[in-house]
Amino acid sequence: MALVKTLNFDLFTKGSKQQREELGAALAEGFLNQGFVKLINHGIREDVVESVFKITKQFFALPTDVKAKIAHTPGPNPQRGWSRKGAETTAKIHTGNLNGSTDELMLEQAQEHFDCGPRDDQEYPNLWPDEDMPEFRPFMEQYFDTCHKVSIQIMEALEIGLKLPMGALVDRCTPAHSELRILHYPPVRIQTLMNGKTKRVWPHTDFGIITLLFQDSVGGLELEDRSKPGTFTPIVAQPKGQPSELVINTSETLQRLTNDYIRAGLHQVNIPTTSKGMTEGTLATRYSCAFFKASRETNVSPLHQFVTEDHPTLYKDMTPLEFNKERNKIVF
Repeated sequence: MALVKTLNFDLFTKGSKQQREELGAALAEGFLNQGFVKLINHGIREDVVESVFKITKQFFALPTDVKAKIAHTPGPNPQRGWSRKGAETTAKIHTGNLNGSTDELMLEQAQEHFDCGPRDDQEYPNLWPDEDMPEFRPFMEQYFDTCHKVSIQIMEALEIGLKLPMGALVDRCTPAHSELRILHYPPVRIQTLMNGKTKRVWPHTDFGIITLLFQDSVGGLELEDRSKPGTFTPIVAQPKGQPSELVINTSETLQRLTNDYIRAGLHQVNIPTTSKGMTEGTLATRYSCAFFKASRETNVSPLHQFVTEDHPTLYKDMTPLEFNKERNKIVF
């Protein structure tokens, strides 16, 4: 039996009242048990998904000096622009990565990425390669809006699955202050990944409410099997030519909102299943696209439905922006 459930999201967006309730319950169960589900018929057109990967490849093929013109400035603020390979260190988030060592600076992450927020963000404006790649900005802005729409539908389904009042979660997601990220994992020698100092992405949990992810056919994404803590299981990527699957994982803000009832899904990017057992060779280039659902000014202390006398609140009042800055201080 697959560790991660695959759900047909048409049952929620086009189904009967009973089908919507059943889909919501299955979504909540998947989040509760493993922190991950996969969606088919997710509402993002296949040609759009193909275009995401096409434009991602085009962006990362730009010369380094061009990307450097829109480089993200390390610090606690929301990420904007290009981050070079090694700029982000998720190894610092999960203490299990350190294996008793405090020298997390020695743990390298073999990927580069680009981040943007909503198109009208005046507080943390986006950085675009308008002169060198004018088609990039309009596509990414439109795709951001598409992901926001789908993420709200997922939150509506989760409200039903958790038997929460309408708007209990959705209201914490608006206005949209999410982040859209495209990622490039350059070719890397298997021997390098086996030295214990380098991973494509170290085990970590995301900061937002949920994450929507498309990965290419190369694979390598793994989640922690909660029945065997410390053991990671592949989330197998769809082969080329097959309809896309949207991977959804729970994140730290949702864990806060549910007072640890739903925990953030621990995951990493490792050697793909097809290359496991090999001691030599080079892993192919990998691309993925993630949408981190979040708001900015609402309260992310636990909802009262998850607080009881026997299970008091575990988290203090704070805004998503305050929480995000607190976590960003760790990785940048």
